[in-house]
Amino acid sequence: MDPTTTELGFPVWLRINHFINLFCIFLLIRSGLQILADHPKLYWNDHCRPGNEWVKFGKKKMPTNRLFTSMDEAEDVSPVFAIPGGHHNLGAGRHWHFLIVPLWILNGLCYVGLLFATGQWRRLIPTSWSIFPEAWNSLLTFASLTVPPESSFHPYDPLQQLVYTAVVFLLGPLMIATGLSQSPALIARYPWYPRIFGGRQGARSLHFIGLMLLIFYVLSHLTMVILVHFPRDVETMFSMFGPPGLLSVAAFLSASLALLAVIGFHIAATLYTRRHPRSFQEHAAKIVEPLMRFFFGKLRSRQHFDRQNVTAMHHVNGYPPENGDYRRMAETGFHDWRLRIGGLVEQPLELSLNDLQQMPKHEQTVRHNCIQGWTGIATWAGVEVREVLQRCHPKLEAKWIVFHAFVQDEYAPDHYYEAFTLEEVKGPQTILAYEMNGRPLPFEHGAPCRLRLETKVGYKMVKYLTHIDLVASLDQVGFGYGGYREDHQFYGKVGSI
Repeated sequence: MDPTTTELGFPVWLRINHFINLFCIFLLIRSGLQILADHPKLYWNDHCRPGNEWVKFGKKKMPTNRLFTSMDEAEDVSPVFAIPGGHHNLGAGRHWHFLIVPLWILNGLCYVGLLFATGQWRRLIPTSWSIFPEAWNSLLTFASLTVPPESSFHPYDPLQQLVYTAVVFLLGPLMIATGLSQSPALIARYPWYPRIFGGRQGARSLHFIGLMLLIFYVLSHLTMVILVHFPRDVETMFSMFGPPGLLSVAAFLSASLALLAVIGFHIAATLYTRRHPRSFQEHAAKIVEPLMRFFFGKLRSRQHFDRQNVTAMHHVNGYPPENGDYRRMAETGFHDWRLRIGGLVEQPLELSLNDLQQMPKHEQTVRHNCIQGWTGIATWAGVEVREVLQRCHPKLEAKWIVFHAFVQDEYAPDHYYEAFTLEEVKGPQTILAYEMNGRPLPFEHGAPCRLRLETKVGYKMVKYLTHIDLVASLDQVGFGYGGYREDHQFYGKVGSI
């Protein structure tokens, strides 16, 4: 071991960085559990066939004699473990996750940068191969329930050093890399990226395994801090503005107050999010939405799966409409159905299914990415949205395009709708689909026509289309937050991850 490591100590920046990391990790774990609860199943391939999950949580069993949707598979989760906890609080959980991820990454980059800028890298990166047998001996010492002497810590003992190095330089980057693969926008633009992990579901599973390792590490770390040289470690870490020398009692009180502050924040944040979901949504959007648009807003889908990769049992979300108009049209093959395009356009349109079929046909075999986590691959065919826009000639004041659906019982008396900027729908793989896997669109997947926008998660792709409006402001759409899920379930309007 390099003798200079005995002089490393715990500089003030490292202690502050350590506290920020603790603050972030707990929030990421709790919000991650909330996200997982909405589809508590994990797979190793992107088809997500029922029964093919390698692990699932909860006791729900889905029926085999009727249609069920992935929303039915969601589980309740206690607010003790998740933020904000409860049932279908996915929107708030995602807001917390995406609020904290940038802070955690920035804190990590500052930590690594300062390690190398100050020479503190020696506290983590081994400088001798001897660390491996020394770490093994340290493991045997701990396994025998014996505490190594203080002289073994320089400032960490060899086993600590290897574990911390793995967490900082392997586990942390793995969580970031697999987390990015959950972005439909990123993996649609760079289809090779999720293949590094065996597909999006492989990345999701690795992300979960990383979460479990992170939880195990945090619990082990806190346990070791308490059991191994506790007074000295606390005194060292909490002598913030001078050399270690505070009384152990004062250091213990400082450590306790810091931990209580984190716990207090979690309690307050959970209560606030549950009691004031709209206010939290509005405040979170001011940070999350610009970041989403900055990193993912300009990406366009370039997916091209082979037809042989189509998912045999594609998941479903949302039940088909049961109202009279829809059923009547369905019985006649939707011959009477018309898609109205209006609002701020020079030339309003009213298109039949046959009219759409007469336009240039675009076909794409792509991955569907549900906000809950499941995926499926299908071949969709239809008309590019930009083709329709060219025919209706949007007015200059038109900024948003809004897709509206038939009334479905689960959303009644309202109907489903989602809004996008005009720029978001101009990609070549943004289509009004009327076919799936070479056949007319099935009822459960949105017949007679649905939106496919491959850089977004599934809730943004409206099914059972009735009309499309171009508007100048979201104030003209529902409650003004960008769509049905945003208005009623507090989701974010961008939906690119």
